[in-house]
Amino acid sequence: MFSVGTKLYIYGGWNSESQFTNTITFDLVTKEWYDPDIYNETPRWNHCGIMVEAIPSWKYFIFGGETGDFPEGGPRNFGSFTNTACFLDIETMRWSTIFLDDTSQDGKPLQPSAREYSAMAYDQKSSSLLVFGGWSNGWLNDLHSLNVGKITGPPYALTEIIPNLGQLSGNVPVIIKGVGFKDANIKIIFTCGKTPVDAPSKLSIEVPGTFISETEVSCITPSYEQFGPKDAIVQLSLQGGDLTTTWAPFTYFMNTRAYKSLAYGPGLLHDCAVGNPIEFIIQARNDLGENRKSGRDNF
Repeated sequence: MFSVGTKLYIYGGWNSESQFTNTITFDLVTKEWYDPDIYNETPRWNHCGIMVEAIPSWKYFIFGGETGDFPEGGPRNFGSFTNTACFLDIETMRWSTIFLDDTSQDGKPLQPSAREYSAMAYDQKSSSLLVFGGWSNGWLNDLHSLNVGKITGPPYALTEIIPNLGQLSGNVPVIIKGVGFKDANIKIIFTCGKTPVDAPSKLSIEVPGTFISETEVSCITPSYEQFGPKDAIVQLSLQGGDLTTTWAPFTYFMNTRAYKSLAYGPGLLHDCAVGNPIEFIIQARNDLGENRKSGRDNF
C-alpha cells in the first residue's frame, strides 16, 4: 500500500479465489474505491515495497514476494518465490521491470535469492534500495543493496532550454529551466546526438552554469564546430553529482554569413518617405549558400 495525494493505492495480493496484478484505489475525499486499470505483468503478493521521492515524479519500488497464476476454480497451491524487482512511475502510472545481470564474471549471484516478507528501505545518499531478510523456507538475515540512481535521478531535474537552437560557433546565452537547482558548481553538458548519457563522453562538451533560482540557471553555449550542425542533448550536474536523468534537445545550425545573404525591398532605396515606416527583407544564408530555415539571428 502507498499513498499519492488524497488517494491510497493497494497493489497485488491474493485471496481464496484468485490472485491480483492490478492496483486499486481508495479516495480519502469521496470515500470510494475504484479500479484505475493499472496492471503489472504477473500477480504478486507478500512482496516488500517503498515509495521514493524522485524528480520529476515519485517512484514506487517493489521486490520479491510470491507469484503464481492459478486458473479460476482450480486447486489452490502455494506460489513460487521471486527475486524480481519493478517500479511504478507515479506520474504516468505505468509499471516497469528492473532488469539486472544474474551473475558476475566469477559466476556468483548478484541478486538476492528469491524470497518473501522482506523489509525494504531507501538510502537517499547512495540512491540505493536496501532489502533485508525475508522468508524462503527459512528466515533470512542477509542485507542487499540495489543502486537505482538511473531511475530516480539526482535531486534536481532539467525540463527545458530556451532558446533550443543556436549558431555553430556557440556563444549564445540560454536559460535552462528545471527544479531543485542550487548555487553550487553547476555544470551544463552538451552531448552530440539524440540520446542522454549517464556520464560525459568524448562526444560531450562541458560549460559552467550560472545560478538564477531554484528553477532556472543560465549558460553560454559552447562552440560545436568539432561536431558540425547537429542535434545535442543538454543535461546538467550540481556539486559533482550525477547527470540529470531528464534532458532537453538543442539544435546547432551553421552560422549566417553576411556576404552569402540577400536583402531586398523598398527600405533599401535611397529615396524614401521621411518619418514613415518602411520595410525590407533579408534572406539569411549560411557558409554553404543555403537558405536559413530558423531564426535567432541578430542584425
